Amino acid sequence: MPLEKATTYLTAVALSAAALTACGGGGGGVQVGSGGTSAASSAAASSASSTASSSVASSATGGNASSASSSSLASSSLSSTASALPAPVDLQVPTLAYDDTSITLVWKKPDDYSKIVDYRVYMNGKPLGLASANNSTHSPAKPYIDAFYAADAAGFHRKITFQNFLATGLAASTSYSFTVRSIDAAGNESADSTALVWKTAAGYAKVVNLASAGAVGDGATVNTTVIQNAIDTCASGSTSAYGCKVIVPATAASGKVFVSGALFLRSNMTLEIEEGATLKGATLASEYPLNRGYQLYSYFTNSTDDRRPPSLLNLLSTSHMNGSSALTDHQGYDDSRGSFTNIRIVGKGTLDGSGWVRSSTDTVDEIGNKLAYYEAGSASKWSTLGLLAKNQMLAAQTEVGTTLNSTQNANYYSNRRSSLATFRGARNIYVGGLMLLNPAYHGVMFLESENIVFAGTRSQTYDINNADGVEFGNSDNAMIFNNFFDTGDDDVNFAAGQGADYENALAQQNAWIFNNYMREGHGAVVAGSHTGGWIQDILAEDNVMYHTDNGLRLKSTPATGGGARRITFRDNAMKDMSTNAFIFTLAYSAGSNVFSSAGQCARFHDISIRNVSVDNIGAGGAPIAVDGYAGTDATLPYPETFQEAISFDTLKITNAKSATSISRLKNSSFKDVTITNSPSTFWVFSNSSGNSFTNVSPAP
Repeated sequence: MPLEKATTYLTAVALSAAALTACGGGGGGVQVGSGGTSAASSAAASSASSTASSSVASSATGGNASSASSSSLASSSLSSTASALPAPVDLQVPTLAYDDTSITLVWKKPDDYSKIVDYRVYMNGKPLGLASANNSTHSPAKPYIDAFYAADAAGFHRKITFQNFLATGLAASTSYSFTVRSIDAAGNESADSTALVWKTAAGYAKVVNLASAGAVGDGATVNTTVIQNAIDTCASGSTSAYGCKVIVPATAASGKVFVSGALFLRSNMTLEIEEGATLKGATLASEYPLNRGYQLYSYFTNSTDDRRPPSLLNLLSTSHMNGSSALTDHQGYDDSRGSFTNIRIVGKGTLDGSGWVRSSTDTVDEIGNKLAYYEAGSASKWSTLGLLAKNQMLAAQTEVGTTLNSTQNANYYSNRRSSLATFRGARNIYVGGLMLLNPAYHGVMFLESENIVFAGTRSQTYDINNADGVEFGNSDNAMIFNNFFDTGDDDVNFAAGQGADYENALAQQNAWIFNNYMREGHGAVVAGSHTGGWIQDILAEDNVMYHTDNGLRLKSTPATGGGARRITFRDNAMKDMSTNAFIFTLAYSAGSNVFSSAGQCARFHDISIRNVSVDNIGAGGAPIAVDGYAGTDATLPYPETFQEAISFDTLKITNAKSATSISRLKNSSFKDVTITNSPSTFWVFSNSSGNSFTNVSPAP
């Protein structure tokens, strides 16, 4: 069995506060134990009891600690109706989401948030402003969210609220007290949240500008050695993320595009790419040496070579880098956590992987901006459309000594391309603000890491093969908010290994996804297909999804094992989904990886979908697609397997082009579900039982 929490088994419809209290968590100086419940418990049934847990600030807090006081410093008077409007809970600063001039705040909804339309933040007793207005200034997702609702003239869609605020213009080494109040449509305010006192950083003890260190920003000179030396020198002796900052400058006389091969970050540092500057990947395969790369899993994933080169940015332990030959050892695999601590990668500049040819025509999006559009490369097109991807495949071919056969081509293609970033074994890591472009493979990957923040980024990787926005593998405690995704694969993906080797692995768990705009992508919020160690305790709320293939996408294969559980997907708005709004499938292709079959069939259970609107689903799939396992494959030992305890509550779907396709679903519920302007025979069930329907129109 996979490693379980040492607590009572939780379900998505009755999550305890503990499940998502951790999501704010370790290293962020989170205010918990304040008598409020977590955001996860807000999604629970009314009968579920909430628990509070205490949190101790870790090394990521820089000496900060949350105030346990519930007293308010706000001086303005409250409306007489404030007592009827519950205050937000769990006000906190995410892991490393502050510096010497700013502090980012996030908070969770109270259990009853039905009347809340916004939040007002107070600092030292004085109002700073509304969360919605603050996001208009600072979030790259907000202009798209505004346009989405402006186009919704009929008011069909679920309205989201913003649960974050960036306080700027602060003084270094100064403590500030913050509270937040809920606001209803009439402008009434709640009482204050529990106060949070936080201190800004002192400023960076050591700053290294790459231009001053000798790097040339002419867009051609390869600066790998100079930049790596700057990183090593700066981080030496640093004891916090604020002890060292390496700057990729936008104002260097030599230019503002700094080309580099693989770079290896260190603990206790900040890398800043200034607005207007670009850190651009070199296209030579030799700049990403295979012997400094890694292996994804603890077993050989193919019969050719499963070693991967390093990415453009890396956190990889030197004691766990690839061996000298294929299929001889697992030296490149590392499941240890905490090998690296306290790292920030920030700035409004660009990280560009130089992976593929960019189309001559950019996409003009729904608010008139141009988005990067890359030709749709593949295992059969790397030689004509690839840049770094092509050179890395050619390097693999040189190793083989002849043209790659079909098996070799598939296996090398699945492993020999560099991603934008691979962060493995990190504890306390913040990635924020960047423009993320053109990886040869994936976008940003967090593996075996914990206490992660991914915020305010702009991923433009459409239509690059396998170019997910952000991925989390066997990691714990992540916040993903205020991001703009326009990707060639999944926007936000979670993975937990494959097969028998991962049945007892640490699960991928505790993630909070909110206030994002998810545009192109195979799926907006995705669990799988690598589900072996379980993917669990995920809250996705207050996001807008436009033009993705799928909305909530859970995918695996029977032999992969594990699955996904305790997923809450609420208060999201979705439009123009080309395939499925919701899909739970075991019929996904396993790809080229080979692995030993798990002892038990993969499955999905305890999934809560609530307060979601969906407009326009294409004919390529089904609005709701569910399948299990028939138990008829003679090569697999599993009995017939069902998906269970999936709850649809307060769901609106309009303009669906196809009927549902629901098979092997049991003990699930449909309540307050309204379908309009869709096929008259909308509900199609097979091999399903024990499901309940309350106020469903049209009725099944």
